[in-house]
Amino acid sequence: MIINGVEIPPAAIAAFISALVAICTCAMVWAQWQERRLRQDDVLRWANDVIRAQQSLYVTLFLGDSLYDQQSARQALAKLAVDTSVLVEQGRLFFKNTPHPTYGAERHPAYRGHRPMLLDPIVVSHQIACQWEGASDEEKERMLLVAEDCVRSFVSMAQREVGRGRTAHEDSALKGEGEKLESLLARVKPERLSALRASARLSL
Repeated sequence: MIINGVEIPPAAIAAFISALVAICTCAMVWAQWQERRLRQDDVLRWANDVIRAQQSLYVTLFLGDSLYDQQSARQALAKLAVDTSVLVEQGRLFFKNTPHPTYGAERHPAYRGHRPMLLDPIVVSHQIACQWEGASDEEKERMLLVAEDCVRSFVSMAQREVGRGRTAHEDSALKGEGEKLESLLARVKPERLSALRASARLSL
């Protein structure tokens, strides 16, 4: 091949084409990696919002009257009912329904088929927030336990979806001690308590 009066040998042309193909391949791989990373970041942010809403619901129900008066509790549950409903719909952007030939066929496309299992605990959390006020005492006890199960179920599934395969440092992966608060309180040294009380007096 001759370009501008200069003869280009076939080997050089082949090398140029190979380099161009390699560059295009690298660009495509990078773009795909970037897309996956951005999606994972979006899912992680969404999962964090879900955990905050679910755990807030559980703590609100568990502490009950010791945390809120009746009006504040009603407002907190109303907000959590809205938040969990929104989080379910946002989750549909990341996790599509499992197709089914007939189930939900009359619905809008995003709602046809069976809902992803990952969204089930959020839906149940939403139902608890909506039905808590009119529930009996025994139903509330059951709802409290189910609310706790919903948090743990979602965290377990979300961890498999976006959790890190390995830690940045090996110490982070070591087995925890599982110590109770009571044992930690008993191990606080008297001199630390004395220093704390002294600093409190000095700050007055």
